[in-house]
Amino acid sequence: MKNFIKIFSLIFLGATLIFSCAKDELDIEALTDFPPGILSVSPGDGSKVVIGNFNIKIEFVDGTVSPLASGEVKLSDALGNELASASQGLSGTRDSIVIEGSAFNAELLGPGVYNLAISVTDSKGQSSTRETSFEISLLPFAANYDAMYLSGVFNNWPQDGSDAMTLVADHTWEIQNIDMQGGEWKLKNCATWCDKDWGDPDCDGIVEETTGGGPNSACSPSGLVNFRFNDQTLAYTITPAVNFATNISGLYLLGSFNNFEGEENKFSLVADNTWELPEVLLKSGDLFKFAEYPSFMGRNWGDADGDGTAEEFGSNISFTASDAIYKITFNDKSLAYTIEFVRGLFPDNLYLVGGLAAHGSWTPGQSIPFNKVADGVFEIYAPAEAGTGFKFLQVQDWAGDWGCDPNNPGYIIQEGEQDCMVSESGFYLIRIDFNDKSVTLTKTDWGLIGSATPGGWDTDTNMTLENNFDWTVTLDLVVGAIKFRANDDWPINFGDTGLDGTLERDGTDIPVTEAGNYTITMSLHPVNGYTYEMVKN
Repeated sequence: MKNFIKIFSLIFLGATLIFSCAKDELDIEALTDFPPGILSVSPGDGSKVVIGNFNIKIEFVDGTVSPLASGEVKLSDALGNELASASQGLSGTRDSIVIEGSAFNAELLGPGVYNLAISVTDSKGQSSTRETSFEISLLPFAANYDAMYLSGVFNNWPQDGSDAMTLVADHTWEIQNIDMQGGEWKLKNCATWCDKDWGDPDCDGIVEETTGGGPNSACSPSGLVNFRFNDQTLAYTITPAVNFATNISGLYLLGSFNNFEGEENKFSLVADNTWELPEVLLKSGDLFKFAEYPSFMGRNWGDADGDGTAEEFGSNISFTASDAIYKITFNDKSLAYTIEFVRGLFPDNLYLVGGLAAHGSWTPGQSIPFNKVADGVFEIYAPAEAGTGFKFLQVQDWAGDWGCDPNNPGYIIQEGEQDCMVSESGFYLIRIDFNDKSVTLTKTDWGLIGSATPGGWDTDTNMTLENNFDWTVTLDLVVGAIKFRANDDWPINFGDTGLDGTLERDGTDIPVTEAGNYTITMSLHPVNGYTYEMVKN
């Protein structure tokens, strides 16, 4: 009987072990047989990327029983126009698809929302899909929000934007030289508390969302500090601001240009005993002194012998160099100072006169204005004839005229004797940059391109120049989008970001919502502005 019991027990135990092993094997298989997943998406869903070049990267994962087989990624704009796509085979339990920015001209995409459609399939035919979106923004660095603010007891919880932080690196916001006074505070992404806010009630260096009345941050130091916040990780740091040694309470530049009083030329303490005024307009013949206050109520310093070392209550410093923008430094210990040239003076306006301006008029009063695109940089579109001269005027008079430098082609010279000319007649983009005194003459022929045109996004439909500044074309369009571009390439193109009929360089695609035959006119007029008109025939 005992032997029978032993035999039965052994049989039962063996069966149990066999069943147990089979069950474990089945469990392991189950754990490694699942639909493919999308591990990461870059740019991330809801994120902001800086306008310029960037890549798209999607990472996929799957189990060992049913490894990855294939994936597809499509990029489209807010109107649904497909900008790029990639389909490729995948393998293993982890793989990725990368679309290089050069494949879809990332650096030419304008600000706005863009969409990604992602799909992946494994070896058993199981699949997953996801749709995400991201925004190309005009921020200087990548960030999840357009703005960030630090509010608290120390600044009376303002709602006017006076507590704004500065985006100084990817996802990193900073505000410097503040005294938080040991009081409560919060972060917010809207000056008037209209969206999200964050606090750190447990003081662990990581904020949590407190939108809708959550607790304030309970800890802050006293004294001048710099505050940094990462809107991706939600981590923040508070570090002491640097305190530089100084012998004076402040420093101002007082001179004949401000009647020897005023706060507009205030220096900043940038190092021990070193004060800096980064930019000030000085003209030959100006007189000035350094003063501790915005008047002569306290100490002041001049330089009687002009040797670069000031004397307390010394004579006015006489400036004799050319008119320009300068940087001035002053050491309140050694009393040494320096005056460094920053840049020359730029005209506020520029006008085109000559054979191609105002239909061939050399009369300054009929000259046509340039468009100022940056400090010292001007552009204009205008027709030009080969061998016909033109010049540039700072005012609509011959005082201060500029011509092309005969000794340095591609550059301008003030009161130049030689006119500028083009070697081939056409419609030109003329760009003047006073930063380096350069002139660029780019002949442009314009066309229409887009998903709504017969050539799609691959082939331009040529336009015809009429009335000196207007380009026109009549063609059949389908539902889609269009843009205007020069010379069958993207460096010079126009869209309509505000969809208000005004054209902007690298602007948003212009939607076509109804198919039909259209006459389209683009006007690059220097006075009336850059506009377009679409008339359905």
